[in-house]
Amino acid sequence: MKINKIYSFVAVLFTVLTATACFDDPGTDTFYDGNQVEFQDANLPNGLTTTQVRRNATQTDVVEIQVNRVSSNASSPISVTIGVDTESSTAVQGVHVDFTGTTVTIPAGEWVATFPVTVLTGNIDPSEAPVLEMTIDSATGATVSTNYAALSLNISVICESNISAASDTWTATSESRFGTFTAQVTVEPVDGAVGEYVVSDISAGLYAAFGYGTTQQAIYGDNCNVLTFLRPGQREFNISAPSVEPLEGSFDPDTNTLVLYWSDPNNSINGKTTLVKN
Repeated sequence: MKINKIYSFVAVLFTVLTATACFDDPGTDTFYDGNQVEFQDANLPNGLTTTQVRRNATQTDVVEIQVNRVSSNASSPISVTIGVDTESSTAVQGVHVDFTGTTVTIPAGEWVATFPVTVLTGNIDPSEAPVLEMTIDSATGATVSTNYAALSLNISVICESNISAASDTWTATSESRFGTFTAQVTVEPVDGAVGEYVVSDISAGLYAAFGYGTTQQAIYGDNCNVLTFLRPGQREFNISAPSVEPLEGSFDPDTNTLVLYWSDPNNSINGKTTLVKN
């Protein structure tokens, strides 16, 4: 009986060794041994977006675009020719950008290289959204990636915003179906945001007149002196975006005057608040 068990064990072991001997040696030949180039951000679903803050009419900004080497070694340099798909691009040469194509080299021993695209920020209106469609046309010393050889550069421009500092105080006057109310408020920049401001009491004392608090915050976004309600802040009531025209407010830098619109649908309020910097 013991002999039969030993024989069976040896037979099974032989079968396992024979089967594993049929598998290929994993070795180093399983590594990718090609040599390709691609745009770093071509895998992003909507391309690369750049947002510039416009400060004057002659402003230009530079966006660096990265090209990658995809290979198992970097022993040789690669020369990459970049072109522009003019039929698909909405960014106009000389109007939105100054870029007609270029050649960039990934040096030997390096895996990436960058090239500049000049954005003519001063020419671009914030209402525009030009897109520069770039392509890798060819490469010397490598092949061009079939999946990541095209990149959309989405260009966004916003105006510089200096409406208020945290130390500023404003005299606010609100108008609504409850009457006219006046109070001293603050308009503070939102930390970490560009062109966003929180008004400490958008009602200018309306709710305080009925025994409620003076913190009824509303947050607005500034885009070239056009003010849009973004969201409420700390408040006791349902401070909301305006529900009737006008929907957008304004800032007059000559008089330091803000005009903002808001609503409280729970109390049927459509408010207009005018703020003058002290």
